[in-house]
Amino acid sequence: MDGPAQKKQRQVYSLLTEKRVKESLDLLSELVKETHNSDLIDGLYHLEMTYKSLLRYTVEGFTDPERQQVYNHLLADIYALADRIVDALCLRGSQGWVFDARRYLNNLPEEELDKIVTNYLKESDQYMVSYTVDPSIALPYQLEKSLDRLFEMIAALPEFAKGREKDIRNIFFGDDFFWPWQSVMVSALTINLLNTFREDNLALLFDLCEHPNLQVRLRAFTGLIFVLYKYDARLSLYPDIDVRIKKLNDQFSPEMIQTILIQIIRTRETEKLTRKMNEEIIPEVARIQPNLRRKLDLDNLLGEGFSEDKNPDWEDIFSDSPELMDKLEELSRMQMEGADLFMSTFKMLKHFPFFNDIYHWFLPFFYPNPIVQDALKNETGPLNDSNILSSMAESGVLCNSDKYSLIMSIPQMPGMQKEMMGKMFGAEIEAMKEVQKSDELIDPEKKKLYISNQYVQDLYRFFKLHPQRESFDDPFEWNIDFQDKWFLSFLAPGHNILLKLAEYLFGKNYFKEAGKVFLKEAQKEVPDKQILQKLAYCYQQEGDYEEALQYYLQADLHGDSQVWNLKKIALCYRYLKNPNKALEYYKLAEQKKPDDLHTQVSIGHCLLELKRYDEALKYYFKVEYLAPDNHKVWRPIAWCSFVEGKLEQAKKYGLKPMDENPTQHDYMNMGHIVWCLGERREALDWYLKSIRHKDSSLKEFIDAFNEDKEILLKHGVDVSDVPIMLDQLRYYLEEN
Repeated sequence: MDGPAQKKQRQVYSLLTEKRVKESLDLLSELVKETHNSDLIDGLYHLEMTYKSLLRYTVEGFTDPERQQVYNHLLADIYALADRIVDALCLRGSQGWVFDARRYLNNLPEEELDKIVTNYLKESDQYMVSYTVDPSIALPYQLEKSLDRLFEMIAALPEFAKGREKDIRNIFFGDDFFWPWQSVMVSALTINLLNTFREDNLALLFDLCEHPNLQVRLRAFTGLIFVLYKYDARLSLYPDIDVRIKKLNDQFSPEMIQTILIQIIRTRETEKLTRKMNEEIIPEVARIQPNLRRKLDLDNLLGEGFSEDKNPDWEDIFSDSPELMDKLEELSRMQMEGADLFMSTFKMLKHFPFFNDIYHWFLPFFYPNPIVQDALKNETGPLNDSNILSSMAESGVLCNSDKYSLIMSIPQMPGMQKEMMGKMFGAEIEAMKEVQKSDELIDPEKKKLYISNQYVQDLYRFFKLHPQRESFDDPFEWNIDFQDKWFLSFLAPGHNILLKLAEYLFGKNYFKEAGKVFLKEAQKEVPDKQILQKLAYCYQQEGDYEEALQYYLQADLHGDSQVWNLKKIALCYRYLKNPNKALEYYKLAEQKKPDDLHTQVSIGHCLLELKRYDEALKYYFKVEYLAPDNHKVWRPIAWCSFVEGKLEQAKKYGLKPMDENPTQHDYMNMGHIVWCLGERREALDWYLKSIRHKDSSLKEFIDAFNEDKEILLKHGVDVSDVPIMLDQLRYYLEEN
């Protein structure tokens, strides 16, 4: 979607954020010439003159108590002019639904634009009268057409309300009978604002957050979050906007605000960390000896079940609001955690003619529903049962868009499939409806969670699946990062909503984003110990072990040392190539918990790195004693025994892995051991097995062999025999 004009627009925004006003005006002067629009050129000239006057008065020492207000107003005007300049340039050359629609609408006479609004109001009123007489009446073609045109106008024209404010408010705030279409127009307004900022349109979206209908209200608020996020840098320039944001707290509870923010965050597929790293027992350290870690399979010594991850002593992330956690967990189970499944199931069902009308992507699924009745007019089976369809409308399981996909697909199903699916679906929907009713009786807020979650999914499907999605600014592609947003400081005051979001992000392994919030909390005069630990853990997972170490050490100063924290300190020292300090902290952890397997293994590894092989052996033998079923400890025992010259013991343990998926390193180590025992021929056989292993090659073998050469010579292998052994291997490989 981004062209040269939009890129320069972002540069202007960035300069204004940094208060580099002259540079922003210079950049705009380049852009405005391309428009050949005298009004825009004059507008920029006047803004520059105003700014020069402001600078002159300031430098000459004039005192003006309203100077900051004038300055802010000037910045807001520059933002607005930048938007208009870019709109003009895009209108001339950009492709896509929005600008195609805007060009078409701009070519219409003003009275034709008025008719789009009045036609809808006339057609909708006529339909309401007809529906009162006959609820089964189909949606008239003229009403459908007027809806489509109205959506197009509200979504594409920045000044759609100018001169027709009363009618526009009637559309959005008319009879509650029209709530589904009011909901649709909220989406059109959101698309409009995501494309170009207009203060009047933002004010209307704020008003819609106080709409009497719950569906409309929640959609408006969800859209508003995206809009406020996009334009956050300029919001403080507008007087009283903080008051409007604060008023949202009268309509939406802290839990509701937090939930919608989390629902938005949860959809970020592009923001998922590429590293989903479960902390490994042994870090990627400087080469202990090159390849030694892989040789001995040290990383997996204790297996997955024994890996140490997040601190089990940390409190539940929503411990002060367990009911909210229950809601989120349920939503997570029912929908968002299964969003990929629903996307893959329903994305192929967006090809029906129904979805050719863009407003249908945002239409709530309600019942009785003339669109559904028309789609199923020839169906007689259980899938056209009013009870099932009514339950489907109330169900929070599928988003609205997917419900329509399902309905549109029914006429195309084979008869047997319809019958079977109808029975199964009916039973499932009824069961879910009962659970949902029960939940809503216990917690009236639960219905709001379903509505907002479904709408977030509707938006997600539109921006990801619509055939012309490339022409829209997809908010789900943004790097959603709430912690620095000015507007969020006015929502749910006193509830530290940012910390709650950080806890959620942390729980989902978004460590970079969570860490930014934890860092602010850690800078308080008396930081919480768990916050320090979590911040350290975030740094650790992002690979910044020095910062991680500092905060683990800081956390260790708060009260009694935790074993978990001591081991994390030790782990960071290992990452930072300081096995001596790592050993010191593992020993402290051992004092507190003597038989902890993870600690015993880690001490063994530190001693191994420090070449204190005999001491390492004691710890590995202890691990073997405490966990006799753990066969992976055989490798380091065999290696340490070999290096220490305990060759018979090394052979005994070196042979043990041979029945359990041996590695190329197991074969090589056995070759080393038997050669030192004087068995050259047997060594040759083991070496050949190592080279022929599926994960090995001659080059890799020789590289690893040369790393171990000094140990072979130390235990009796003649230096002159080494090249002979390697050449013999080469001949054997050529012959076989």
